[in-house]
Amino acid sequence: MTKTTFSKIKLHSSVDLITNSSTVIFTYSGGSLQAVKDLVNEMLKVFERTETFDDIFYAGVFLDDTYRYTEDENEDEENTIPEDVDIDKMIDDILIGKIEKPEWMISVEENEDGEGFLPDTMLYLKSKDEKYNELAKQLLNYLTSQYHEATNG
Repeated sequence: MTKTTFSKIKLHSSVDLITNSSTVIFTYSGGSLQAVKDLVNEMLKVFERTETFDDIFYAGVFLDDTYRYTEDENEDEENTIPEDVDIDKMIDDILIGKIEKPEWMISVEENEDGEGFLPDTMLYLKSKDEKYNELAKQLLNYLTSQYHEATNG
Protein backbone atom coordinates (compact mmCIF):
# COMPACT_ATOMS: atom_id res chain seq x y z
CA MET A 1 0.00 0.00 0.00
CA THR A 2 1.32 3.44 -0.96
CA LYS A 3 1.55 6.01 1.79
CA THR A 4 -0.31 9.24 1.07
CA THR A 5 1.76 12.37 1.47
CA PHE A 6 0.41 15.84 1.92
CA SER A 7 2.03 19.18 1.33
CA LYS A 8 1.26 22.05 3.65
CA ILE A 9 1.62 25.58 2.42
CA LYS A 10 2.00 28.54 4.73
CA LEU A 11 1.95 31.50 2.40
CA HIS A 12 3.42 34.11 4.72
CA SER A 13 4.33 34.54 8.30
CA SER A 14 2.35 37.43 9.72
CA VAL A 15 2.45 39.14 13.03
CA ASP A 16 -0.86 40.07 14.61
CA LEU A 17 -0.86 43.12 16.83
CA ILE A 18 -3.91 43.56 18.98
CA THR A 19 -4.57 47.07 20.20
CA ASN A 20 -7.53 48.43 22.13
CA SER A 21 -9.81 48.49 19.13
CA SER A 22 -8.15 47.00 16.07
CA THR A 23 -6.04 44.27 14.55
CA VAL A 24 -3.18 45.09 12.19
CA ILE A 25 -1.14 42.61 10.15
CA PHE A 26 2.34 43.48 8.92
CA THR A 27 3.86 41.35 6.15
CA TYR A 28 7.49 41.36 5.06
CA SER A 29 7.87 39.77 1.62
CA GLY A 30 11.60 39.03 1.74
CA GLY A 31 11.09 35.26 1.75
CA SER A 32 8.71 35.42 -1.21
CA LEU A 33 11.50 35.94 -3.73
CA GLN A 34 13.23 32.62 -3.15
CA ALA A 35 9.90 30.84 -2.69
CA VAL A 36 8.57 31.97 -6.07
CA LYS A 37 11.89 31.13 -7.74
CA ASP A 38 11.79 27.61 -6.29
CA LEU A 39 8.13 27.17 -7.28
CA VAL A 40 8.62 28.28 -10.87
CA ASN A 41 11.85 26.30 -11.29
CA GLU A 42 10.15 23.15 -10.03
CA MET A 43 7.19 23.68 -12.37
CA LEU A 44 9.53 24.17 -15.29
CA LYS A 45 11.36 20.93 -14.40
CA VAL A 46 8.09 19.00 -14.19
CA PHE A 47 7.11 20.21 -17.64
CA GLU A 48 10.62 19.39 -18.94
CA ARG A 49 11.43 22.99 -19.83
CA THR A 50 15.04 24.16 -19.91
CA GLU A 51 14.31 27.72 -18.76
CA THR A 52 14.69 28.84 -15.18
CA PHE A 53 12.93 31.57 -13.23
CA ASP A 54 15.87 33.89 -13.88
CA ASP A 55 15.56 33.29 -17.64
CA ILE A 56 11.92 34.43 -17.54
CA PHE A 57 11.69 37.16 -14.88
CA TYR A 58 13.47 40.00 -13.18
CA ALA A 59 12.50 40.08 -9.51
CA GLY A 60 13.14 41.97 -6.31
CA VAL A 61 11.62 43.05 -3.01
CA PHE A 62 10.89 46.73 -2.40
CA LEU A 63 8.72 48.81 -0.08
CA ASP A 64 5.02 48.52 -0.86
CA ASP A 65 4.61 52.30 -0.84
CA THR A 66 7.55 53.68 -2.82
CA TYR A 67 6.99 57.23 -1.58
CA ARG A 68 8.34 56.01 1.77
CA TYR A 69 11.84 55.83 0.29
CA THR A 70 11.99 59.61 0.06
CA GLU A 71 10.47 60.61 3.41
CA ASP A 72 12.63 63.08 5.33
CA GLU A 73 12.86 60.80 8.36
CA ASN A 74 14.83 58.28 6.27
CA GLU A 75 17.75 60.62 5.66
CA ASP A 76 20.95 60.30 7.64
CA GLU A 77 24.53 61.37 7.06
CA GLU A 78 25.68 58.00 5.70
CA ASN A 79 22.80 57.32 3.33
CA THR A 80 21.64 60.56 1.80
CA ILE A 81 18.70 60.14 -0.53
CA PRO A 82 19.28 61.95 -3.83
CA GLU A 83 16.97 64.87 -4.55
CA ASP A 84 14.31 64.41 -7.23
CA VAL A 85 15.01 60.70 -7.55
CA ASP A 86 12.49 58.80 -9.71
CA ILE A 87 11.89 55.77 -7.47
CA ASP A 88 9.88 53.82 -10.06
CA LYS A 89 12.64 54.26 -12.65
CA MET A 90 15.25 53.32 -10.07
CA ILE A 91 13.33 50.14 -9.14
CA ASP A 92 13.08 49.23 -12.82
CA ASP A 93 16.83 49.79 -13.28
CA ILE A 94 17.55 47.64 -10.21
CA LEU A 95 15.25 44.87 -11.41
CA ILE A 96 16.87 44.63 -14.84
CA GLY A 97 20.35 44.73 -13.33
CA LYS A 98 21.29 48.10 -14.80
CA ILE A 99 22.25 49.37 -11.32
CA GLU A 100 22.76 47.85 -7.88
CA LYS A 101 20.28 48.70 -5.14
CA PRO A 102 21.81 51.73 -3.39
CA GLU A 103 22.74 51.56 0.28
CA TRP A 104 20.29 54.34 1.20
CA MET A 105 17.43 52.27 -0.25
CA ILE A 106 18.47 49.15 1.67
CA SER A 107 18.79 51.26 4.82
CA VAL A 108 15.20 52.53 4.44
CA GLU A 109 13.93 48.96 3.92
CA GLU A 110 15.75 47.78 7.05
CA ASN A 111 14.70 50.75 9.20
CA GLU A 112 12.47 49.49 12.00
CA ASP A 113 9.69 51.70 13.28
CA GLY A 114 9.43 52.72 16.93
CA GLU A 115 7.91 49.33 17.81
CA GLY A 116 10.58 47.19 16.14
CA PHE A 117 8.74 46.35 12.90
CA LEU A 118 10.18 46.55 9.40
CA PRO A 119 8.15 48.44 6.78
CA ASP A 120 5.75 46.49 4.56
CA THR A 121 7.32 45.23 1.35
CA MET A 122 6.12 43.73 -1.92
CA LEU A 123 7.63 41.28 -4.36
CA TYR A 124 8.12 42.86 -7.79
CA LEU A 125 8.21 40.68 -10.92
CA LYS A 126 8.99 41.92 -14.40
CA SER A 127 8.74 39.61 -17.40
CA LYS A 128 11.73 39.43 -19.71
CA ASP A 129 9.29 38.60 -22.53
CA GLU A 130 5.73 39.88 -22.72
CA LYS A 131 4.41 36.33 -23.23
CA TYR A 132 5.12 35.81 -19.50
CA ASN A 133 3.21 38.90 -18.32
CA GLU A 134 0.07 36.96 -17.36
CA LEU A 135 2.15 34.35 -15.52
CA ALA A 136 3.84 37.14 -13.53
CA LYS A 137 0.44 38.62 -12.71
CA GLN A 138 -0.95 35.27 -11.56
CA LEU A 139 2.14 34.46 -9.46
CA LEU A 140 1.86 37.80 -7.68
CA ASN A 141 -1.88 37.31 -7.20
CA TYR A 142 -1.22 33.93 -5.62
CA LEU A 143 1.62 35.08 -3.40
CA THR A 144 -0.34 38.09 -2.16
CA SER A 145 -3.71 36.37 -1.90
CA GLN A 146 -3.68 36.15 1.88
CA TYR A 147 -6.54 38.15 3.26
CA HIS A 148 -7.41 39.05 6.78
CA GLU A 149 -10.36 40.92 8.15
CA ALA A 150 -10.83 41.55 11.80
CA THR A 151 -13.93 42.64 13.64
CA ASN A 152 -14.09 44.06 17.08
CA GLY A 153 -16.61 41.97 19.00
